[in-house]
Amino acid sequence: MAKKKPAEEHENLERWLVSYADFMTLLFATFVVLYALAQTDVNSYKSLEESLKKAFSQNIFDDKQNIMDGQDSMFEGQQGATNPLMLEYMSQKYEQTSYEEIKDNVENLKQDGLSAEVDDRGLVIRMNEQALQFKPGSAELNEKSYAILSKVAKIIKEKFSIHYIEVEGHTDSDPLASGKYPSNWELSSARASSVIRFLIQNHGFNKDVFIATGLADTIPIVANNSPANKAKNRRVEIIILKNKNKNLSKKNMAKILKDTQLMQKKKGIKVETDPTKDLIKGDSELLKNVIDMTDRYETETKRLNSLDNNDFMHDGEKPEFLE
Repeated sequence: MAKKKPAEEHENLERWLVSYADFMTLLFATFVVLYALAQTDVNSYKSLEESLKKAFSQNIFDDKQNIMDGQDSMFEGQQGATNPLMLEYMSQKYEQTSYEEIKDNVENLKQDGLSAEVDDRGLVIRMNEQALQFKPGSAELNEKSYAILSKVAKIIKEKFSIHYIEVEGHTDSDPLASGKYPSNWELSSARASSVIRFLIQNHGFNKDVFIATGLADTIPIVANNSPANKAKNRRVEIIILKNKNKNLSKKNMAKILKDTQLMQKKKGIKVETDPTKDLIKGDSELLKNVIDMTDRYETETKRLNSLDNNDFMHDGEKPEFLE
């Protein structure tokens, strides 16, 4: 009589859950980093890292329903003259939205000789000789110019405090006959500097964010072939540079950020904000995905913790992770 074959040991089909849980954790972290990469640059990682550490150490997903109920206020950000500095520094979405809002506001001042456009450099606010009424061969601003510049300064300051701002002076092609400046190079540079000096002294801008550039007649917007066209070329442009271009300058952004925070703190303006919340500001779908992923991870973790080590035995041996 043939010997009865012993029954095969039942294989535990749930061993894969340990690896699955680890994989889900890594996947979650990967998507957080990928999302951060899409919104920030390398210089922003320290702020992001600290925020993530703070968030997960406090377990911000403990009260998930309250987060979902109050997501509008949680991610809305502060309102007022100055937006949170880290949001301005890190978020491309905030930058682009602010550009469009400023552009619309400037277009409402077209009758004052102002116009605006967004290009690869950033937001360009153009002020012609109607807005800045320089006398021929002079870089001195008059009272009407002060009023126009004050309007522009207020519009910019509501959105941007630490973006680099390049101010370009432009002239027509007529050589200077005489006066304080030997050529249009010196004159265009002086006009750009006059605008910057006014913004710093009268509207509290950080001097370190500015770059003054004199371009003389090298970048005309129309041909210098008539008095009307020459008048169009005599202009000053304020360019709020995109954050992606900030490395083009040798200025110290960390110092600018610190100085601006101190200045606003002295004025009683609250600037602290949570970059993790700001990164997903207004993106309710992302928030739901994060919470859903967290729920699944917590559920699997609890279930695995409830299992006895013997449940993971295979062929009478323990897996390596239980050794």
